[in-house]
Amino acid sequence: MFLTSIHLYRFRNYAEQTVEFSAPKTILVGENAQGKSNLLEAVEILSVLKSHRTGRDRDLVQDGHTAAQIAASVDRSAGPHLVKLTLRSSGRRTTVLNGETLRRQMDLLGTLNTVQFSSLDLELVRGGPAYRRDWLERAIEFFETNGDPTRAGALAEQLNQASAR
Repeated sequence: MFLTSIHLYRFRNYAEQTVEFSAPKTILVGENAQGKSNLLEAVEILSVLKSHRTGRDRDLVQDGHTAAQIAASVDRSAGPHLVKLTLRSSGRRTTVLNGETLRRQMDLLGTLNTVQFSSLDLELVRGGPAYRRDWLERAIEFFETNGDPTRAGALAEQLNQASAR
């Protein structure tokens, strides 16, 4: 799996920007407040449909606008996938995969797999057992349920029962 390009439109500090990735590994370098973290956040949102920085889509939409868009091309073993996510200030989202509007945004999960590590994750080492357990539960939930909330609830109950023993 390889992210070949991403196009941001009215996303955070980007009015409109396309970034092409020609290598499996990319290093982002730049001055502060140039958009490096915002670019990584856009990739994260396409991957897991959430931002670790905010829970509100209106924070992702550029000031003065009602919607933002993240589009990407992902090369997978099954062939290229074109992904588009429209974020609205109202919170309503539209997800498109290979030109087809998806009824459930969760159906986009698994198209672009990522691993993120930031300074916030140092709590895994420094924090107490409750933080590590919460992190582990979220990781298991994602991998075991592929983001399906119904399956996630059942899995959380199983984890709680197992830890009570």
